[in-house]
Amino acid sequence: MKRIEHQNRGLKLLILLLLNISIATISTGQNIQINEILASNASLDYDDFFQYEDWVELYNGGGIQDLAGYHLTDDPDSLDKWIFPLDDPGLTTILPNGHIRIWCDKDEQQGSDHANFKLSGEGETVYFVGTDGITIIDSVSFGIQQDNISFGATCDGCAEWQYFNSPTPDAPNAETILSPSLLYINEIQVANTSTVADEMNEFDAWVELFNPNDDQVNLAGYTLQINGVSHTFENTEPWLTTIPSNGFQIFWFDNEVEQGSNHVSLSPSEGGTLNLIGNDGAIIDSAEWNDNLAEDQSWGREQDGSLNWIVFDFPTARATNALQIIQPGSLVINEVQSDNFITYADNTGEYDDWIEIYNFGNTPIDIANYYLTDRLDQPQKWLIPSCNCDSTIIPPSGFLMIFADEDESQGWNHANFKISSNGEPLALRSPDGFTIADAIDVPALSLGKSFGRSYDAGLPWIAFNLPTPNASNGAGNGLGTNPILNWKEPYPNPIRNGQLLQAASAGRIFNANGQQVMHWSSIRSEGIEMNLPAGIYFIQWTDAHTDARKPSKLFVLD
Repeated sequence: MKRIEHQNRGLKLLILLLLNISIATISTGQNIQINEILASNASLDYDDFFQYEDWVELYNGGGIQDLAGYHLTDDPDSLDKWIFPLDDPGLTTILPNGHIRIWCDKDEQQGSDHANFKLSGEGETVYFVGTDGITIIDSVSFGIQQDNISFGATCDGCAEWQYFNSPTPDAPNAETILSPSLLYINEIQVANTSTVADEMNEFDAWVELFNPNDDQVNLAGYTLQINGVSHTFENTEPWLTTIPSNGFQIFWFDNEVEQGSNHVSLSPSEGGTLNLIGNDGAIIDSAEWNDNLAEDQSWGREQDGSLNWIVFDFPTARATNALQIIQPGSLVINEVQSDNFITYADNTGEYDDWIEIYNFGNTPIDIANYYLTDRLDQPQKWLIPSCNCDSTIIPPSGFLMIFADEDESQGWNHANFKISSNGEPLALRSPDGFTIADAIDVPALSLGKSFGRSYDAGLPWIAFNLPTPNASNGAGNGLGTNPILNWKEPYPNPIRNGQLLQAASAGRIFNANGQQVMHWSSIRSEGIEMNLPAGIYFIQWTDAHTDARKPSKLFVLD
């Protein structure tokens, strides 16, 4: 009997000890850490409602703890933004070396493990906050995120963080080395003087890789090798080294790796052999080129991934080698707001970033299957969906609003990116994913202001203290409704004979032999009619406000 009493007393002591540990940790929570974040869950894993939502994982490096009353937030001005429920111990109790995953989908109605905020794939900070709603116990800041690649501690509770190509929700953090994927060296340009510029507006040599697989491929651990000299990609900026499923990405041969992970510490010679080597050391693909390529020609596969290589007078960087040009309709980006406070609400009553598109033509235009992007290196970032309805049709002299809120679940006109209030580029491309309909550089904007054309489809661009979303920016100055792009590029490009060329300044056109074939001394509101043989031409801008950049290339088609 005494032995049984002694055992019961020991059990009670153990229970009291566990309770004391739990009570102590409730007051401090110091053993709880943010352990892993997936801020761009495109198709990795879904919640109980079969929705792909972002998530945050917490790890307990101490004893049994109850997180009831603690907070999670992405807003330093609202540290008590979301509270762990007080009545769900099944969720809030976390065992030693255990994990808790919280879905960040701004939809608390779906369950007690769904927070009232979303994560931004453009980068932000996540905070784990004490029961007082003030004390920050842990926080993690992250930058741009790549779809389906998480950012987490190298091991549970470790101080160092890394990217995981295979995320580990509700499981110990550990890197899984993926088998190398089939990839193709698809196109090479050695002498690039005006074809495509990098993020620093420099025209460097480049290689395009093609991913024929149904899954994206991060090149971390892969190697490019030219004539025996190698460059191995690191897993530090996956948004620059990942090739989308059935997609393309280019990498710059400029020996300037400080400009980003898509810049390679190699310089191609006039001729040589390029090898793509997998993360297992085996060669995946090889390509050879010689010194017969002229400036701005490229050497590529006749069809993506095919055996036959040909010379391209019209390079197709970041696009299929079998590109069929689709001329854009009479569309321009007309107005943009990057910090919408109370200006214009979306269909859910939220005040999100927005882009206004205007049809300056005389016929309706369906913008379904056009592309919008805020990334120079991802021209096809967001495909405007086809919804089998008339919502995507813009009538003549009409407007259409796109909400840039990273929340496609709220409707077809919600893009998968936000607009930085610090400024960034925006581009609208035709359904071929290559041809630009309009492009602008949005400057830094203060709260409540928008950036728009001074009149619909016109110039100059100005900041609006009173934005005009889904409405006219104001009457024109009698120059008509043809757009004149604010950037210094010809439009449309490529162009067909008989079409009107729109340009932002006076200029001259030269053929590939350097002979001047056209010139105009001032901006023409009606456009400049093309009447030139098919081929490659160069435009030199000649007015006072243009900079000293290299001439723009113009492609004239039959």
